[in-house]
Amino acid sequence: MSKTFKITIVTSGKEPIEFEGEALITSTKDGKVEFKSNHAPIITSTVPTTTTIVNGSTREEVFTSSGIVYIKNNEIKFCCDAAERSADIDRERALKSKERAEKRLKENNNNIDIERAKRALARANARISTISIND
Repeated sequence: MSKTFKITIVTSGKEPIEFEGEALITSTKDGKVEFKSNHAPIITSTVPTTTTIVNGSTREEVFTSSGIVYIKNNEIKFCCDAAERSADIDRERALKSKERAEKRLKENNNNIDIERAKRALARANARISTISIND
């Protein structure tokens, strides 16, 4: 049995991000999950988080938004709305997004889409967390 497997993160409008790895660690609404090579076939949904790809002593962190992980034949396809390597995340933009979302959630305005603001805050926090891991 192989110790590694192919990991492909696919987002709309961007080239897929491809890895060879021993494990992928991400989050679902129920908490953190880890997938290793030769995992049984599965489909699961994810939440905005820092996803970690492990290959030996190498770890790479990638921001991933809500998505679907599909595992079959020792290969992971991770389809999500957005994915960014930590080095590609704009810290100032993420901080401003967080501020905007927090402001919207504090406002007592019926015109604010609360669920949308919560999702924006979750994405901003996940991006900031992804950057912070490598600081």
